[in-house]
Amino acid sequence: MAIAEHTPSSSSPFRQHRPTGWVTFTAATPLLALQLALLAALVMATDPSPSPELVELTLLTGAREKGAVCLDGSPPGYHLQRGFGSGSHSWIVYLQGGAWCSSNTTDTETCSERKMTAYGSSKLMGAVTFDGIFRNQQPQNPDFYNWNKVYVRYCDGASFSGDAEGEAQDGTKLFFRGSRIWDAVVDELMGKGMDAAEQALLAGCSAGGLATLLHCDDFRARFPQEVPVKCLPDGGFFLDIKDLSGERHMRSVFSGVVQLQLGGI
Repeated sequence: MAIAEHTPSSSSPFRQHRPTGWVTFTAATPLLALQLALLAALVMATDPSPSPELVELTLLTGAREKGAVCLDGSPPGYHLQRGFGSGSHSWIVYLQGGAWCSSNTTDTETCSERKMTAYGSSKLMGAVTFDGIFRNQQPQNPDFYNWNKVYVRYCDGASFSGDAEGEAQDGTKLFFRGSRIWDAVVDELMGKGMDAAEQALLAGCSAGGLATLLHCDDFRARFPQEVPVKCLPDGGFFLDIKDLSGERHMRSVFSGVVQLQLGGI
């Protein structure tokens, strides 16, 4: 552990008015640094909380038969950590964010680029670390630590809303199937026990936050009315206002998404 040392200049009031018997900070620094380093090592060695868990990717069953595929035609995926104890029948489904692929025209450049990344192909996805509201330790995550936690990967480029096809710049197909991905993933989760949920939360950030807004009503409708169901969009509301350049940038972005992925609806 490094300790910043302050050395007064010749004009410093600390040097000019230093009282008799002053013990310089410099002389104490090596011992203090050693003590702090030993203390930090002791805290780390005695910390009872394990490291955040690494959760493997689960690919959607029968994705191609359902037409529920990523931009490149690969099956979409999600990460599931089972709940336990009092949280065994509580579920949080979190939709990953990551902007959109769109254009002012029907050009597919940004989607063609996106299909070559983990935001367009499950072939490039891997395990993720469950931390924050996904962590399964009560001291770090008292509200959701023992819930069933699902992290749905985002690979369609349109907030889980498209249902069309296009052509990439290399001549291969682009699959805009976000709406089908949403339906198929939620159906699969219902078959894995979410249908017996005693409470459920749908959440997401940015593009995932917008997807949360778009699918909140459908998510609510999948459970009996007596089951508490909430939706939490984090940063998913984008104002249709002019930016500093005088343009309505977000209107242009979403117009491109509609043209490419919803057939111009």
